[in-house]
Parts: sequence; structure tokens; C-alpha cells
Amino acid sequence: MCGRLAQIRAEQKYLASLAIQGQLLLPPSAEPINRYNVAPHSRIGLLRRMAQGYLWAPERWRWLPAWAEKPVRNDFNATREKVATSPFYRQVWPHRALLCVDGWYEWCPVEGQKTKQPYYIRRQDSEPLFLPAVGQFSEPDQEPKPDDGFRIITADSEGGMLDVHDRRPVVFDAVSARTWISDISLDEAGHMLHEQALPVDAFHWYAVGREVGNYRNEGASLIEPLTSASS
Repeated sequence: MCGRLAQIRAEQKYLASLAIQGQLLLPPSAEPINRYNVAPHSRIGLLRRMAQGYLWAPERWRWLPAWAEKPVRNDFNATREKVATSPFYRQVWPHRALLCVDGWYEWCPVEGQKTKQPYYIRRQDSEPLFLPAVGQFSEPDQEPKPDDGFRIITADSEGGMLDVHDRRPVVFDAVSARTWISDISLDEAGHMLHEQALPVDAFHWYAVGREVGNYRNEGASLIEPLTSASS
């Protein structure tokens, strides 16, 4: 599902790992972001391609079409199975972006306990995670519209990760991530989501403290493992 993220390292570090080729509209910060507990509906740094170059800017992690009559249970993720074809996403599907993070959290039921156990999930090699996203965005010199925002794209989980959650974000390596925000066709973008997502064995996950369940909590202690047991 992916309902909480960690965006820790500096913009410069993410962009260096991505090896993006092209002009950056704003100079990237060298200061670590150090956000260990990013919740949906908050703003988070997002990279997108524009006519003049690439822009890293804070965008709201949620999106609903202006015509939506009812709230939905999940307005911050889009499923890989529907994002390219459903009329619901038609207006944002052409507007691709990239979320650069260090990891995400999932909550797993524990037999005999009312409170779920949170897990932190990152890459085995500790490289950044590049999450494909789609959204509605205003121009940099304009005030954001009330319905601006984005959703990250999720897929069915598999393998051992099913023990933690049945959904996970699609994650690209740097090469695929650069392609995602290039000028490829919409059909090519749809194929990428199914064919170029990193496999489950690229990730490492472990139980962390329940403090992460409160979005007001912050700090590196949130990603410290509870035990040495992990995937």
C-alpha cells in the first residue's frame, strides 16, 4: 500500500544517484532532508520534467479529480493495474513525476495483538528508491491550485514481502527512473510499470518501533530495527 515514507538524504545526493542529464530549474540543496516519517497529505520533494528543465519542488502527496463527488479511502496511491487505463486517472496519467526516497513503512497484523507491527523497507544495497508518480501540478510561478497533488503507483506484492503487506510501491532503478520522466509515449510508460519495476528480492525489511505510527514523531530512531531478524 505505502502510507508512510522516509526522505532522508539531500536533494544533491538523490540527483547524483539518479545521474539526471539536463538543466535543473532550481539549485539542489546539499542539506539532508531528514524526514523519517512523511505522511500522506503532507508536502514532499518531487522531481518532474518541464519544458525548461527539471524541477524539484514540494508537492502534496494526494490527488483527487475536481469532479470527484465523494471522498475515497486512499487518495495518495494509484494502482499499476488501473492508472494507465482508468478514466479516473485520465487527466494526470500524462503528467509523470518521480519521488526519490530512502524507504517506506508497512504495517502487519500480529496474532493476538490489537496493534499492527510496523516494518521499514529499503533497498538491499541502500541506494535511493525512485518511485514513479502521476499528478496535477501548477507552473512554478503560479500559486498551487487546491486540487494539485500526486499519487505514487503501487503493485501487488509477492514473495516474502507478502508477509508484511499485499501491496507495495513500484520502484525503479536509476536508468528506468530517468526514462520514466523523459518524453516516452504513454504506452511505453504503461509497459514500464509492469516490466521494469525492481523485484522483491532487491529489498530488505525489518520491524521497527511503533512510534512511527504517530506522524508527529520524527528522527533516525524510527528506522532502527527492533531485532536482528529481517528478510
